[in-house]
Amino acid sequence: MKRAMRRTAAGLRAVTIHDNHGVRKICACPRSKWSKCDHGWHFSFKWKDTHYRFSLDKHLGKHVDSKSAAEDAGHEIRKAIKAGKFGQPVAREDMTLRQLADIYLERYVAVERSATAAAYRMALNTICATSIPRPSGGAAAFGEWRVGDIVTDTLERYREVRRASGTGIVGTNRHLGSLRALLNWGVRVGYLEQTPFKRATETVVKLSPEHGRSRRLDGEEETSLLAACGTHLRAVVECAIETGMRRGEILSLQWSQIEGLTIEHRPGKEPRLTWASKSEIVLPWTKTKTRRDRRIPISSRLRAILGMRRFDPANRPHPEDTHVFGTEIGTRVTDVKRAWATAVLKSHGHTPTYTETANLSSESREALATIDLHFHDLRREAGSRWLDGGVPLHTIRDWLGHTNISQTSTYLAGTASTQHNAMAAFEAHRAALQRIATAGRKRRSGRPRRAATRNKKPNETAVGREASIM
Repeated sequence: MKRAMRRTAAGLRAVTIHDNHGVRKICACPRSKWSKCDHGWHFSFKWKDTHYRFSLDKHLGKHVDSKSAAEDAGHEIRKAIKAGKFGQPVAREDMTLRQLADIYLERYVAVERSATAAAYRMALNTICATSIPRPSGGAAAFGEWRVGDIVTDTLERYREVRRASGTGIVGTNRHLGSLRALLNWGVRVGYLEQTPFKRATETVVKLSPEHGRSRRLDGEEETSLLAACGTHLRAVVECAIETGMRRGEILSLQWSQIEGLTIEHRPGKEPRLTWASKSEIVLPWTKTKTRRDRRIPISSRLRAILGMRRFDPANRPHPEDTHVFGTEIGTRVTDVKRAWATAVLKSHGHTPTYTETANLSSESREALATIDLHFHDLRREAGSRWLDGGVPLHTIRDWLGHTNISQTSTYLAGTASTQHNAMAAFEAHRAALQRIATAGRKRRSGRPRRAATRNKKPNETAVGREASIM
């Protein structure tokens, strides 16, 4: 810290210049609180008429907690800038997993998977931030490992670390799947010679077996859940139940994707909505997980929901490029995770509590885990209701957007009442068949014998005896 003279409107005055060593925070917190606040550190350095300004968290792919760590990172970056190596491609043998992930996100994900780029980025950030023990001792964030040093045992260690940290089988499998896709891409474009997931043609790192979920809304659970939802979340939840769409597909839905809804403008009167007999939601391949176009018929319940959301607060129709389940003016809502967790807890009699950082408290997280209701379960609920209603399995497959019926079968589950009703119907059907069979036997046994048959004497000749024996 040093003093300097600065010219102001009132003349020269002494000001304090803080030496930040090229790192600072851009937040509303006072400088004295920077070491304790959770906001990220930013790098700033000018070299040969070029000013470098960026977030250290984004550049490093992990959160930098302390000022000393931020200063160390800034020192290394300044060295690279002065040596002319900053931003230059690294040699293939020196490439780290973080560097490969950044190239993958920029060159492939942003181009081919733009609709789900945020999910890819989040998964890879978690992978790169996970600390993995090194064979030589110590541990390092996975993102700092040289790609050439990652072997099959490294991946098994990653599995062990994630499971020990509380990540379940499904979550760990998803991480390994993202990592496998990254390394396969590295092989395909030439950054790697082979992937540690395979040895020759044999797959040596396999995903753990998963227990299929069969969670459905039981009894009055749907009524309680909807009552606990806010206006926006309730519309999103009802859409999920009626269409089986994924959360991202619902939040990204735009009015241009609603076919069969027209607006009739009447002079001096409010506009009137008209629905075609075959109205549909159109999901283009760019917005679906399986990269296939999909069409879903719009139910009468969903028509009512869409009709209420078609106009803005000024009673003007939303433009075609605005979002159906967005804000009041049609801008996109990025996520509903917190609202969903709050509604689930309230609908099951638990008042959610939060920490100072606005996250659920440990007590509320435990209650949420006990309830065990995920937003994705609404997709299973939709498919199972369709099946209960007699919709053919191949049609359910198309509405859910699956590539094969076997995948659809894993989504479908009956409720306890549905199963008992099915058994009761089967028992009733079987009893009816038994009554019909019994009545038929009684009619045959009670029928009188004809006279010719009664008076006819049995044939007692040898030939007759032989015929009866034969």
